Amino acid sequence: MKSWSVRVLVCLSALILSSCSDSSSSSEDLRVGGHAPSFSLKSLDGTTVTNSSLEGNVVVLNFWATWCQPCMGEIPELKELAASSGAKVVAIALDQDGVRAIRPFVASNSINYTVLVGDEEVFHKFNGIGIPYTLVLDRSQRVVSIYRGPVTKKSVERDLKKIEQGV
Repeated sequence: MKSWSVRVLVCLSALILSSCSDSSSSSEDLRVGGHAPSFSLKSLDGTTVTNSSLEGNVVVLNFWATWCQPCMGEIPELKELAASSGAKVVAIALDQDGVRAIRPFVASNSINYTVLVGDEEVFHKFNGIGIPYTLVLDRSQRVVSIYRGPVTKKSVERDLKKIEQGV
């Protein structure tokens, strides 16, 4: 029962935030122009990925879960971004069952970008409130945009263009 109620609250929070706020709004601690927090997480293949290992890459960092319906709508958009842009798409899955839930989901949806196994601690470091939650980071891991709620390929491509132009 507790797991179900947490899932409902997270999804409702995401829907409320996405309908009530500007998609590039920032929080008090993590803000546009600031550096992304440090983290160290395992990928599905067992590799450890850290924030410092992503330096030098433009990164689209997406928090999601296999049970989150708004997150499902983003997957095709993120797959296209991973295939067509120069950005590195990295997803941090927040499923309680970890790899056991995430690995088969990633395989059945042919996800072509890096998927990390996250937890509540890293989500809070990034000021996560609800999912989906996406940040666009420049090559030095500074936050370019924050999206609370579903993100589109078109909106992220605008951010990537700004980064290319040095804006």
